Amino acid sequence: MAVHSTPPTQAPAGYDSYAADDDRGYGWVMFAGVLLLMLGTLNFIEGLAAIGNAHFFTANAHYIVGSLKTWGWIVLCIGVLEWAVGCGVFVKNQFSRWTGVVVLSANAIAQLLMIPAYPFWSLSIFTLDILAIYGLIAYGKRISAAD
Repeated sequence: MAVHSTPPTQAPAGYDSYAADDDRGYGWVMFAGVLLLMLGTLNFIEGLAAIGNAHFFTANAHYIVGSLKTWGWIVLCIGVLEWAVGCGVFVKNQFSRWTGVVVLSANAIAQLLMIPAYPFWSLSIFTLDILAIYGLIAYGKRISAAD
């Protein structure tokens, strides 16, 4: 016994307006904004912990450049910048988009150079940086188009 259904002749209500909507990628921009705020907070905490010589970092790690305190200050400053840029993304500032790409790239490099301190944490933050960069680059033009 086969049941045949007739296909709908028109799309459900509201579907056509979504399909024609130019802001389909705006979710990625908001995701990147949330990641900027979250990464800024995490970097701020990580920077404070590194400056204060917290005990959860790997002991006697050797860094390419500087020490744990040096990288703590760098990550703390990047965290503050990420917070400012994240707020700019939510205000739909186009300059914040490109500043966010630069700050996230700097944070990705800093996290790779900080791998000796806490390897899994640094790689996790690096991955989130790359996702946020993708959201800002691939769909960042939606910031100005959303107005």
